[in-house]
Amino acid sequence: MSSDFKEAQPPISSEGNEDVMPDQPDGISAESDSITLSDNCELAATPVPEDGYIPVEGAVESVEEIDDVTINGQSNAEEVLTTVPSLLPWGGRKERVNFPTGITIDHELKSGEFIMRTLFAQFTVMVRKKIEGVMTEPLEKPLSKSLQLGEDPSFDQLLTAFGTVAEHCLPSLLRTLFAWYDKQLDGRVNISERMRTDSNKSKSSTVTDMPSSMEEEFIQERRDLAIEFVFCLVLIEVLKQLSVHPGHDDLIQYIENLAFKHFKYKEGLASSPNYSNHLKIADLYGEVIGVLAQSRFQSVRKRFSQELKELRLRENSQPIAQCIISLLMGMKFFRVKMVPIEEFEASFLFLQECGTYFLEVKDKDIKHSLAGLFVDILTPLAAVVKNEVNVPCLKNFVESLYPPTLELCTKNKHKMALFPLVTCLLCVSQKHFFIQNFHYFLAMVLSNLKNKDPQMARIGLGKRYNSLICFDFFIFFKRYITKEITGYMKIQRF
Repeated sequence: MSSDFKEAQPPISSEGNEDVMPDQPDGISAESDSITLSDNCELAATPVPEDGYIPVEGAVESVEEIDDVTINGQSNAEEVLTTVPSLLPWGGRKERVNFPTGITIDHELKSGEFIMRTLFAQFTVMVRKKIEGVMTEPLEKPLSKSLQLGEDPSFDQLLTAFGTVAEHCLPSLLRTLFAWYDKQLDGRVNISERMRTDSNKSKSSTVTDMPSSMEEEFIQERRDLAIEFVFCLVLIEVLKQLSVHPGHDDLIQYIENLAFKHFKYKEGLASSPNYSNHLKIADLYGEVIGVLAQSRFQSVRKRFSQELKELRLRENSQPIAQCIISLLMGMKFFRVKMVPIEEFEASFLFLQECGTYFLEVKDKDIKHSLAGLFVDILTPLAAVVKNEVNVPCLKNFVESLYPPTLELCTKNKHKMALFPLVTCLLCVSQKHFFIQNFHYFLAMVLSNLKNKDPQMARIGLGKRYNSLICFDFFIFFKRYITKEITGYMKIQRF
């Protein structure tokens, strides 16, 4: 098994494939061994040699450094670019980067191109080392333990730098990132699909009793998942700048295709030792969609509605129900935009459509998943909403869902899943609606505390339920009662 980190090359487009990468900029050439930047400022990935390393701390400190960069004219492959240190205007010495021979630096480059080539070269080197480390770890260890934000300050700093420069060159950065991603996953392993069709595979098998060849394939699959992990981290960071880059529908389509492909339910995946990593990757793509929706909401909404409609038209079965649940979970990082008001209204029109489906669907698991989706979306909204509770779209959403949800909460099979939704709906309701229904909500909480069934008592004492209940009390006293008391005290002063 080879763990060599592959050099970034743009993918080969093929008609009929929905995941084909958008057209490459002129600066990227699929035939050349060294992908360079052209003068049109289109960024391209730069391959890194086997023994090269570019330290993060040696990154460009000043644009003035770029003017002093010269190219060694000798053809010796072992020599690297070096420059004579010079002084900064305030007397400090300039820090230089020694570029490996595989990275071509043109002295005619503009400062922006030079910085982006440097950042991406550092990215490829750092990711290669991370992937090599991940492949030596036990299969049981989650990828998030090694790759999540906060584990490597240098890599976190590099991601932040990508997010900053994306304001100026996001389209080129995305195309280069897509080329790198497609090259890394060229010929990827899909061992989970093979496991599903293997009738002789025992469900009780573990990593220790599987053949060595299959274990190697699981390790290779772990590598591919690590690539997905890092890819999502970069997307989440750079897509925050998408609002200042209108258009580029081809790039948006490419991201949506990748994300919704990972939202599809894969039967038999639960028996894989990489199962938890697959779930984490799906969550990361959910975060990508959440960031994407902040600037391209209508595109995301259209794609989600299309996928859901296709699934609903199929024959009702347990696999189809699981596919719908997986699709719903992919939208749990969607957040309602507070401003402008048109975006706020569009968000709640989307939630109203989901609410209508919530009232119509008969499948218990789908209904509970929709309730969980509403809780994930409404909880951060409840913390900041003020006068927006009076907007008709939010008012109609609350009034249409609260009564039937409250009624379902009286049934034991729905109580555990729907009680958080009742709490959230009350948190984003109007003042008169809140005060009118709060006493009944409080009585329901107290009755659950007295319940002898430990599972029902969790509604009053469980961590998640407890936090939502406390939040309801906070809203009651902070948003409504405190205002009335403050107004009364002002009157008394006169």
